[in-house]
Amino acid sequence: MNLKNEIVKTILIAPDSFKECASSVETARLIIKALKKYKPDLNLIVKPISDGGDGFLEVCRYYFGGDIIKYKITTPYDDSLFECPVLYNSGRKKIFIESADVLGLKILPQQFRKPMQLSSKGMGELLLQINEGVNKEKIMVDDIVIGIGGTGTIDLGLGMCSQLGLSLIDVEGNALDPMPNNYREIHNIQIDKIHFQFSIECVVDVNNPLIGTKGAAHSFGSQKGASENEIQEIDNSFGKVINILKNNILVDSSIRLSGAGGGLAAAFQFMFNSPLISSQDFILSHLGLSRYIGESDYILTGEGVFDIQTFMGKGAGVLVRQALANNREVFLVCGS
Repeated sequence: MNLKNEIVKTILIAPDSFKECASSVETARLIIKALKKYKPDLNLIVKPISDGGDGFLEVCRYYFGGDIIKYKITTPYDDSLFECPVLYNSGRKKIFIESADVLGLKILPQQFRKPMQLSSKGMGELLLQINEGVNKEKIMVDDIVIGIGGTGTIDLGLGMCSQLGLSLIDVEGNALDPMPNNYREIHNIQIDKIHFQFSIECVVDVNNPLIGTKGAAHSFGSQKGASENEIQEIDNSFGKVINILKNNILVDSSIRLSGAGGGLAAAFQFMFNSPLISSQDFILSHLGLSRYIGESDYILTGEGVFDIQTFMGKGAGVLVRQALANNREVFLVCGS
């Protein structure tokens, strides 16, 4: 595309985030700056996207508005505290949470990227604090939307669930610390569910199943730091946990459990019957990209790494498919 010589009617600028590097909003600004050096009078539609992973919060603020508020929760790797941001839209009575801000690789120093020793407990702590704020009438919340993706944990969300009424029991009746390296010892599971004042729905960045060769552990375990043996152990333990839940009639056998977020999405499914919003629905309908693709001549999207996982529900893959279905030319900006 020679921008100096060609008349371009409209270009849709809609990148996803570059994980651990730049958000989609920031990337869009950089793309605009570069394009306008060549042709200052370009007609641009600027709509950065998120599939639920890194940058979800910033994109939600870009589209829906709201204020950032922070809660102190523990890290996935120890009991030290950090301030976790959420987006509060008081008009909509809605809170948006980015799971990557709670459990993501971007908050995990390299030396702690050991999924067998990581817990999603911080997400449970965060939800409890929000619920307390609602009960004390400090905030008014009817709905929480959680973007699930970019997590460093692969614990099936059991760390979170342990804060919200779930207990893992070994063969001698003792409670187990909800960490993947203990899952082989699980003999029974008990749930005394906490009831929130709000509903929870999840935007998921991938459409893979929870268990199996295309499941949470096998698809994304290596990039989170798990060895081949650990990946197989995690996958086996997930199967064991789900069988116990089914035998105890604690999960609906007809539900297809999601592998997004290292199993975090599945935890919301069986704990709270949370509906899942696919990245495609979120991007095309909730963010309105379907309309903007139709109004554009060229689509410029991208992400940090464009590979086979891109077409498992990632944002750039959603846009590429939709653009081609509308006979639009697509240009990619990617790290690799």
